[in-house]
Amino acid sequence: MAPTLYMSEISPSCRAVMMTARILGLTLKVKKIDLCKNEQLAPNFVKINPQHTIPTLIDNGFVIWDSHAIISFLIGKYGNDDELYSKDIMERALIDQRLHFESSVINNFTRTILNPMLYENVKIDIEDHKESIYKTYALMEKFLRCFPWIAGKKLTIADLSLIPAITSLNVVLPISKQDYPNLSNWIERAENLPCYVENQNGLNQLRDLLQKRSCCCPC
Repeated sequence: MAPTLYMSEISPSCRAVMMTARILGLTLKVKKIDLCKNEQLAPNFVKINPQHTIPTLIDNGFVIWDSHAIISFLIGKYGNDDELYSKDIMERALIDQRLHFESSVINNFTRTILNPMLYENVKIDIEDHKESIYKTYALMEKFLRCFPWIAGKKLTIADLSLIPAITSLNVVLPISKQDYPNLSNWIERAENLPCYVENQNGLNQLRDLLQKRSCCCPC
């Protein structure tokens, strides 16, 4: 039986899981949760995940949430090798560091900028956040100074996790290729991955919804 994934394509974290599943050739039974309608608070879902967050995965009765935990689990159970999540202690430490960077830094922008705009219909002045976002882009630029992928020479789950997050932030505050060439090239490499389609679908929805929210916000 295929694992069940509770998700929303707009969510960068959910897209990370979908990209991982696609690259593994794994079919997921997708159940969409509409955050705009607070479907994550439905009693049946809260019973599955008391934290009522997405993505949430159920695999043969095993329930797990948080995208980083999910993609690590999927690689461990369904991956044919350790290419995406190296077992080498130093390589894995670097991958984990990038994942924690995404969790603590990038996801903060999702919580403070994207989520209020998308689900609370709050008008956010991006000017108030430009400096911190540009500092984050600058850090990513340095991470990518020596290698083509975020944690080294090979694509890893750190890339699969960060790609949806950074490209979503790029929708809000575009990344200048002149100022951030390494970061821009990394995004272009990601766009050529077969699994990127799982990110593109959600990005399109994100742009459409943000545009709709912007048009509806009172001036």
